[in-house]
Amino acid sequence: MSKWTEINLESILIDFESGKRPKGGVIDIHNGIPSLGGEHLNSNGLFNFKNIKYVPEKFANDMKKGHIKLKDILIVKDGATTGKISFVDKNFPFNNAVINEHLFRCHVSEKINSKFVFYFLYSGMGQKIILSNFKGTAQGGINTSFAPNTLIPMAPIDEQNRIVQKIEELFSDLDKATEDLKKTQEQLKIYRQAVLKAAFEGKLTEKWRVQNNIELLFKEALLKDIADIIMGQSPPSSTYNTNKVGLPFYQGKKEFGDLFPTPEKYCSEPKKIAESNDILISVRAPVGSTNICKEKSCIGRGLAAIRTKEKIKKYYLFYYLKYFVFNLIEKSTGTTFNAISKDTLEGFKVSLFSLLEQQQIIKEIESRLSVCDKVEKTVEQNLSKIKYLRQSILKKAFEGKLVSQDPNDLPAGELLKQIKIKKDKMSKNGK
Repeated sequence: MSKWTEINLESILIDFESGKRPKGGVIDIHNGIPSLGGEHLNSNGLFNFKNIKYVPEKFANDMKKGHIKLKDILIVKDGATTGKISFVDKNFPFNNAVINEHLFRCHVSEKINSKFVFYFLYSGMGQKIILSNFKGTAQGGINTSFAPNTLIPMAPIDEQNRIVQKIEELFSDLDKATEDLKKTQEQLKIYRQAVLKAAFEGKLTEKWRVQNNIELLFKEALLKDIADIIMGQSPPSSTYNTNKVGLPFYQGKKEFGDLFPTPEKYCSEPKKIAESNDILISVRAPVGSTNICKEKSCIGRGLAAIRTKEKIKKYYLFYYLKYFVFNLIEKSTGTTFNAISKDTLEGFKVSLFSLLEQQQIIKEIESRLSVCDKVEKTVEQNLSKIKYLRQSILKKAFEGKLVSQDPNDLPAGELLKQIKIKKDKMSKNGK
């Protein structure tokens, strides 16, 4: 790395600015010029255009700063996602777009490979340097001083090009691996549903019935006849705490990720209680997420606890609800958000096999889903490894270990002299 040098970001920037929005915001503006903010930058260096905002065309034309150009580096400058960064490449869909006041627009000298600078700022090393300039509370951020304070290891231009090319080759392989793993996750979801479908059609236990000379017994019952339903009620917020005083508190606003969800808070004066191993179902915003209560808990109005009676096996009903929950979701009502009423739950129809076959169905389901769980865990581990590999590649790149070095390359120091001369000339000419 003898031909490398270190330089601050500000010294290689041609443009460094933020944007703005009209007074009153852009909520009621539905067309015009696209205006990007922090929510439009993805954590993978790309963009999310699902909820694009706009400013009036005249407002954008009057903006002296903040117009997005090809090869711009956009950086979130404040809030929880400070430092998040994206690169404007040839796939950027807008010919004319601007940024709002929550982004910095950085445009690097044409003598530097802008992707080289982007990848450094995107790397763990670069992010650490950027965030070292964070000022204020959680809603604080970085200001223009972060640019002179951000030191970048600078390679000769030809080596920059080789590094960027190699990074993108390796990242392309990782992108393909990520795509394949996510496809596997989708296939697992489909397979899980197929298992449950076969289970409640009696197909998983066909051989079992024949082997044991058991007759198929099948009937339908209302949920209120086979289970007690306890609708949640939220206690006063003053009774919430994180010190584990009282009972674990669940309110159903977030989807459960695990079989036994971990409580975010506790309640010292519970109104409605779910017992250990009750089935929990989210009955409002969002509706339908189903889980098992790990321990005696307080439940808010976003949840209902379902306590099975002797006519049905608990895990049979649990899997049944997970599979047929779309029937409940279809019957949910509401204007601000959807909700499932107690009447809807009570009238929910459940297909019942004999208790003996219910137990066998549970066994058949869990033997298959346990395989899914193992595959899912492996997929998640590999996705985590890919994130680590990306950062490992970037670390090697900026340590000068990713590609070979060429003794014929022009030292980076000479390149930076040329940039300084041009910037001084532009400054002298008032540009």
